[in-house]
Amino acid sequence: MLHYCERLNKLEAETLEMRRLKLDLVMYYNILHGFVDIDAGSLFDTINCNVIRNRGHPLRIVKQHCSVNCRSSSFVCRNVNAWNSLPEHVVNCKTTTTFKRKLSTVDLTQFVNF
Repeated sequence: MLHYCERLNKLEAETLEMRRLKLDLVMYYNILHGFVDIDAGSLFDTINCNVIRNRGHPLRIVKQHCSVNCRSSSFVCRNVNAWNSLPEHVVNCKTTTTFKRKLSTVDLTQFVNF
C-alpha cells in the first residue's frame, strides 16, 4: 500500500491543504470582485494600495488580530497572508477562470503545512 505522498505523486495531484488554500483564495477573489452576493466590507478590511503604492496589489486585506485560535482558523483570517502575497497580475484578472489558471502558476507551498 502506498503512503499519501506517494499516491499524490503517482496521480500528480495536490494535497488536500493546497486544494483548500486555492479554494479559499478563489472565494476571496470572488468576494472582493463582487461576483458573490456578500458585502466584502463586512468581512474584510482592505487597504487601497493605489493611494499608497509602496508594494503589493491594490486589493490587499488587513490581517485582523486574532487572540483566539478558532478565530485565526476562520475563513476570514486563515489565508490573508497568502492572498496578500499574490502578484498583481493574478489578483486583477477579469474572470474567475483566468484567476484560477494564473493561481496555479504561483508557488503557494510556504502557506501550506506538510
